[in-house]
Amino acid sequence: MKKKTKMNNPKTATAQKKRNKIRAALTALALISLIIAGCSSSNTGSKPDGNSKTATVNSLNVPQFSAKDIDGELRHSSEWLGKQPVVINVWGTWCPPCRREIPDLAKLYAEYKPKGVELISLAVKDTPERVRQYAEKNNMQWVLLMSEDQILIDYKATRGVPTTIFIDKDGNEVVRFIGMKDYETLKKGFEAIL
Repeated sequence: MKKKTKMNNPKTATAQKKRNKIRAALTALALISLIIAGCSSSNTGSKPDGNSKTATVNSLNVPQFSAKDIDGELRHSSEWLGKQPVVINVWGTWCPPCRREIPDLAKLYAEYKPKGVELISLAVKDTPERVRQYAEKNNMQWVLLMSEDQILIDYKATRGVPTTIFIDKDGNEVVRFIGMKDYETLKKGFEAIL
């Protein structure tokens, strides 16, 4: 006679699957809550702490990533990182502080694009259609990507939106701002990566 073990018990397997689904849902909910709760105009600015683990590729000190643009084309951060100064702005069309920051980013991009700076916006919990419509109305003529949760985790950008990360041409994070910033504050970030 075969002895029933917990491993072979269909009820136990079903219960384990339910627990795994609940864990995944709670993790996603926690990430979304952090992002939404952080959608603010706080005055947080920081330099990298040096203790963060990042995937270093080609001697870059920031993670590499791939994401689809608003046209559905897969883009790779290797197009920019380690080749030129890069500003990564994590935002959402649903976030009022993010929307208030866009006109200043548009002005700064027009000023710093000729100096070799690329601006990449990672839209969080958004749709390509909403991002495209908003971008067309607001002169967002830079790279517009749809963010995945893993990119936010890798960049430690889960504390809130907007988050703006300034990376020099060698792939080093120089400064990051969490929360909406004005033109002058953002300009200091652009200047720091030249």
